[in-house]
Amino acid sequence: MWVVRNPYIGPRVRGVKARLISMDQLRNMIFSTSVDDFLSLLAQTSYRGIADKITRETPPEVASELIQGLVVNELWGMASTMPVEVKDALKTYLLKYEIENIKAVVRLMVSGQFSRERAEKVIRWYFEDALGRRFILVDLLNASNVDELASRLAALRHQSHEYLLKAMDIARNNPGFDEVIFETMLDRSWLEPLLKAADPIPQVSSFMVDFFNINVALRSKLWNLPVQVSRALMISSGIGVELERRLQEDTPRILEYLAGDPIVSRILSSGFNELSDVVRYLHVSYFTTYRRFASTILNMGTEFSPASALAMVHLRDLEAQVLSSIYNIVWSNAPRSIREKMYLLLIS
Repeated sequence: MWVVRNPYIGPRVRGVKARLISMDQLRNMIFSTSVDDFLSLLAQTSYRGIADKITRETPPEVASELIQGLVVNELWGMASTMPVEVKDALKTYLLKYEIENIKAVVRLMVSGQFSRERAEKVIRWYFEDALGRRFILVDLLNASNVDELASRLAALRHQSHEYLLKAMDIARNNPGFDEVIFETMLDRSWLEPLLKAADPIPQVSSFMVDFFNINVALRSKLWNLPVQVSRALMISSGIGVELERRLQEDTPRILEYLAGDPIVSRILSSGFNELSDVVRYLHVSYFTTYRRFASTILNMGTEFSPASALAMVHLRDLEAQVLSSIYNIVWSNAPRSIREKMYLLLIS
């Protein structure tokens, strides 16, 4: 591994690392007997600032907004103080939150349900406020269809513009799969550019891209997407190159191939062999696998490496997603069997 060090990066990376929740704390939260029990544990972590804003009546989507809002504010502030070569990569990554809002607008448009009023209700404005980019969505809401939206993105020189155009082209030639095409291509718009970032950042982004391609390949099988659509959605890099070739194979053959991947092998070795189960637990397994990978990056590059900066930012983001999932499990009083499955993947 080529190691690049910058003295300005270290304190900021250490700050993110220090705020991470321990795996023991996450595991204990899974078996919380009530929301109050969960909140008591949450108050002992770096999320204590929002613990008193959640009650047993708080629905999962609101709790998720509070959890993710805290993390977005924290990470955007950290990225803004980084050296320029690192700042650009981290801000490209963090714009994924804005792209989530763009996806919500596109979803309304392709389903024929778009109105400015509806869009304003589904947009997570706290993302835009945290990023200081509310003006972007305000402008985009002046569009009335996907074509107009693409034009406005072009005028704003938004990084998602060319990906939206590609999605429109794929959807036009493959009717009936609009939602998955637009969602997946827009996800590519924040991820794929990270492969082109200055070294050593691609050491981290290539791991993220491998997960993206595995996710697309397995969901394509689950949803019976045409092979040509699946291939168009994937990023031709890393494991994606071989997966594109294997998409015509049946599901057991693809799972057999992916048994050599640390993310999927963790699920299969935990006793989940059905495709639906593998897809369901893919993100939890990715979090556990990635956490170990991020530690390796940190140990090899030290906290002064640009790669370590992206590694910690992505890990903190994933942690917020897993924490939101755990809250959902506790809030809905999910049976112990479901909790045990998540627990299995967090200890394997």
